[in-house]
Amino acid sequence: MEDTWQPEALRNRRLEQLRATMDDYIIKNIGQVEGNLPVFFGHVAATLDKTFPELDDQTYDDFIDATVSTLLNTVREAPTPEFLEKVLRHAMGNKRRRKGRMALDVVVALKLIDSGNYYQAIEYLAPHKGYDGRINAAIAYCFYALSLAKNPKPRFQPDDMELHAREEMLSVSRTCAPLNRLDFFNRKDNRLDLIFWFMLDLAFTWFPSNPEFYRIGITKTKDDGEFERRNNLLTHATEQFSDDRFFLVEAFNMHVEMRNGNDAAAVVKQMMQQYPDDLEPLYYGMKLAILGAQSRSYASFRKLAILKDFPRHLLLLLDAVIEVMCNHKTESYVCFEGAKKASSGREYYITVLEYVLRDFIEGDEERAKRARSVFFMSVDQYCMQVLKIKV
Repeated sequence: MEDTWQPEALRNRRLEQLRATMDDYIIKNIGQVEGNLPVFFGHVAATLDKTFPELDDQTYDDFIDATVSTLLNTVREAPTPEFLEKVLRHAMGNKRRRKGRMALDVVVALKLIDSGNYYQAIEYLAPHKGYDGRINAAIAYCFYALSLAKNPKPRFQPDDMELHAREEMLSVSRTCAPLNRLDFFNRKDNRLDLIFWFMLDLAFTWFPSNPEFYRIGITKTKDDGEFERRNNLLTHATEQFSDDRFFLVEAFNMHVEMRNGNDAAAVVKQMMQQYPDDLEPLYYGMKLAILGAQSRSYASFRKLAILKDFPRHLLLLLDAVIEVMCNHKTESYVCFEGAKKASSGREYYITVLEYVLRDFIEGDEERAKRARSVFFMSVDQYCMQVLKIKV
């Protein structure tokens, strides 16, 4: 008999329940688990196979990784190298994908860091440098901890270990190492993230004139949805690197998200002063006016855009958008007809957009509201693509 299909949300809830049951078992029976690892990991795999026979390989292996993490954080004494390798061997033997053990190596390294075995931790982390910038930061943390252990008092010159730590952090900024590639460690307040932020804060003091560390931090806060930290980083970055376009754009986007029109307008003004020949600040000004349904402000930016040779077909599309956002149905249709005539070669996109506009004009209140949002977002993305504005 085939298994009944289950919604993913229900499956995830059942997985969380099994995870909690398994963690509870480990905590209550840690002596037995430590003493008979092959039987324990065999039990974990058999339970997964029986309870979730259709589970995908990634989720299956992530469950094994989480089991190792709980086990190592529960062991009664600091684990020996032999015990760690034994755990890894049996864990890998019960995973579906037997190639590579990066997540498990990082789990082990974090345990070693917590127990003060920094040299061993570096050995587990070093083969995976560059895959995820957080791994480099963890290596830097190990070197920094070794430096503090050797020289606990403040000093004027960094020793060799601290220099190694600084070099590791510089490598993250130089190579623009990707972040959050290790899905297992993308949970809020996980140990790897805490180490990353600790080292990034140190990097700000070590390299105060390097804006790259702020770029890295801001990018990560956006991925993680950490609004407060993102706000703090942007505040410092825009003060310290006031002429950096990246931080100005990020500040504009953040103020828009916060619906703080005055601060967003101040950023637009600053960008227009610093980049008077660029179309990007003008577009942001028109976008801000559209979001606020401010026709007069939009008209002012539009006049400037014409003087700067802003693409005509984009202006006509934006004319339709401002009418849509002002809830002017007849005017939006008239403006769109003008944009359609000026959009030769873009018929496919215009046709799709016209269907959305019809929903706005002819649909009921709820449908028109959704269409208005889709219309704005679509034209916004299209304009940024044409103007080559990086998101």
